[in-house]
Amino acid sequence: MNTLLPGYAYLWLRVGDCGEYEVMEDLDAAIEYLNELCVGKITAWVSGGFETQNYHGHDYISLYYGDREADHIADIGEDEDEPQECHRDYVECNLERSEL
Repeated sequence: MNTLLPGYAYLWLRVGDCGEYEVMEDLDAAIEYLNELCVGKITAWVSGGFETQNYHGHDYISLYYGDREADHIADIGEDEDEPQECHRDYVECNLERSEL
């Protein structure tokens, strides 16, 4: 299922400060990948991503809509007019708890 917002061609993900930026097909693919890495539940949203108990401070997780060069265009949404699967709540509800 493609959960990119209209007009945003790329969903970018980077795990931690040392990670590489990767294009994700949609939020479901990003969530599946993050759960495989045991990143844990979201503790705070920051501009361009979020923190978890395992990734925080400058070592947070980047997850945002951007252009082909990975330049930030928009954060994952909170707008009620966006499809539910594009919301921050959707990400929060689908990330698994992890204690590393």
